[in-house]
Amino acid sequence: MSKGRPTRRGRLSRRLAGLVLGLAGCCVVSGCVSVPQSSPASPGRSVGVQDEPQHVTNDPAGPVRGASPLQIAEGFFGAMLAYPQTMTTARSYLTSSAASRWDPSDHVVVYDTLSSSLNRSGVIVDAHALGTLDRRGSWASVRPGRAQLGIQLRLVKVSGQWRVANPPSGLYVDSDYFNSNYSDFSLYFFDPSRVVLAADPVYLVDDESAATALVHDLIAGPTASLHGAVTTAISGRTTIAAGVSTSPSGLAEVPLSEDFLKLSNDDRQFFAAQLAWTLRQLPEIHSVSITVDGTRVDIPGFNSVFGVDEFLGYDSSGLTGDRRLFALSSKGLVSVSSSRVTPVLSGVRAAESARSAAVDDNGDLAALVSSDGTYIGVYNIPSAGASGREWVKGATSLLRPSWDFRRVLWAVDQTANGSRIYAATAKHQRVVRAPGLAGTDIVSFGVSHDGVRFAAIVKEHGVTRLVIAVIHRDPDHPARVSLARPRTILTSGVVLSDLAQLAWAGPTTVVMLARANNGARQPWQVEVDGSAATDVGEFLHVPPTSVASGASVDAPIAVGAPGGQIYVQQSDLQWLQLGAATQLRSPVYAG
Repeated sequence: MSKGRPTRRGRLSRRLAGLVLGLAGCCVVSGCVSVPQSSPASPGRSVGVQDEPQHVTNDPAGPVRGASPLQIAEGFFGAMLAYPQTMTTARSYLTSSAASRWDPSDHVVVYDTLSSSLNRSGVIVDAHALGTLDRRGSWASVRPGRAQLGIQLRLVKVSGQWRVANPPSGLYVDSDYFNSNYSDFSLYFFDPSRVVLAADPVYLVDDESAATALVHDLIAGPTASLHGAVTTAISGRTTIAAGVSTSPSGLAEVPLSEDFLKLSNDDRQFFAAQLAWTLRQLPEIHSVSITVDGTRVDIPGFNSVFGVDEFLGYDSSGLTGDRRLFALSSKGLVSVSSSRVTPVLSGVRAAESARSAAVDDNGDLAALVSSDGTYIGVYNIPSAGASGREWVKGATSLLRPSWDFRRVLWAVDQTANGSRIYAATAKHQRVVRAPGLAGTDIVSFGVSHDGVRFAAIVKEHGVTRLVIAVIHRDPDHPARVSLARPRTILTSGVVLSDLAQLAWAGPTTVVMLARANNGARQPWQVEVDGSAATDVGEFLHVPPTSVASGASVDAPIAVGAPGGQIYVQQSDLQWLQLGAATQLRSPVYAG
């Protein structure tokens, strides 16, 4: 997060972008009918508050007397596009028993094309699905082979009028509606040691109920994607007693049940931090007060009202970390700016020949992979000719390492029997238990700044894929870690191939080199839930060989190129070459 107010989850659009605002209507004609919908999802774009989509009120009509089965089926799907979101009209297209059974909150299906036609069993509705949201709002992209849906609707006559008897479970919305009326948010939970907050991405309807929905979801705890990796300060018995109200001055009153009063002073303060970080995504909210039975509750150190920006010390995006860009050169490890190249490890021969490097979040420690890839030496920054300490040794072929904020150094060794993952400190080198990853062919990896996610590019039978595994960590012994089974991340709207050189760009975003549609390899920014993939190398005029990105918004994406060149992306998306007179390789940010 930046020092200013966040605009949802990050610097690039997290919604399915590139679509023209509009709502699909229902065509009422005979025969096979195509309901006009949006174009397929395309890569995202840079957004600010002024770019947020404007909501368009849509109040679909109910069923017309004498309507045909085809018209009723189309009317039902059209009525699900009501905004403000209400299902009253949609239920009027159903039989009474079907209306009572239908659960639109079970999940949301987002589609980009939909058509309907008559068959012997009723009406068949064909839809091309992009992704789904579960009850918590967690996104899952649809596998390409399962994207085409055939929904068979059975219609029966009720008092002489056709009605749908078997509606599909869940809510079906087109991508225009989704882009216009849903927003991406994050719920915030603590890492196991309660030092930083970790982001848990969800999509919610962006209306006056968003604040209440966010608090409800926050109290419910982390979603399945972060299960076991984070903790929350709120008691599982606490509930939200009523809707969140926000005053014209931006004060959000959050009414909770009496169980909140049973929390310790520390837990009250920790939950206030979670609440502030979660609600500060709504630009209309500037301060928060927690109430129980109408009475404001004091938060230790903050009285009964606290600002949404009063807990920035828990920033998971490196608010206080080192912002410098580093690289390797014939002079060893150097820091790079637009005007100069500065050695930070003078006279360290290992740095001059290092295969790759990683710098810890504070810019105090440099981890250098030896030229033969068999060990990692760690050096203090700055250092002049000092010898390092071997944190990882006895390896075969080490990839570029990664630090987490607890100063645990992560390493992956490519052995003859597949990859082996290590977590190391100055005292210990431990093999990380990693079901589903150990023994695979990992070609690049990185640990998120908050220390709760392990991202990796895995190659199997010549095909690469992006996977995310959450990190389980002993809160009292940060280097005692293990990985949950990884999830393969499917990107919505675009198929990426030939993946390489991964780096974290934010709490829920990675950057990697990849090809789309057999095009040139470019840096792509990808959400960890797969909901968006953005080509951020559109104006890059050189073939990138490596990529670097920092958690801070002040750390622009950087790429290495053939010939010892490094380029950084500027705010206008153009690329600026750094250190033109110096041969540079393997750019890396701290963290």
